[in-house]
Amino acid sequence: MGVIAEHFGDESGLVWAENIAPARVHLISLGADDEAEALYQKLHKSGIEVLYDDRDVRAGEKFADADLIGIPHRVVVSARTLAEGKLEYKARISEEAELITEAELFAKLGIE
Repeated sequence: MGVIAEHFGDESGLVWAENIAPARVHLISLGADDEAEALYQKLHKSGIEVLYDDRDVRAGEKFADADLIGIPHRVVVSARTLAEGKLEYKARISEEAELITEAELFAKLGIE
């Protein structure tokens, strides 16, 4: 485990490769728990391992923890993004987050 952490990491934390990650998706709810729970259920039923963060803490703390843990895909469900019919998606290896639809997320994850 120590070798993996040393080899697969950056200044923010771990960067798990998808084939060894404890989960593929780090799902974060920011005040949209019902919608995030529905997405969690869809992902889970599709065979995707999900780490679901619905803690009652600040968004910045959730994002920092997501980077530290290093799950390959971070998905944020919030009232702001849902108003546009989108989710916030960020690959752990990317610097930038993007707004995508649920269908685009499923395509990125290889789910039909």
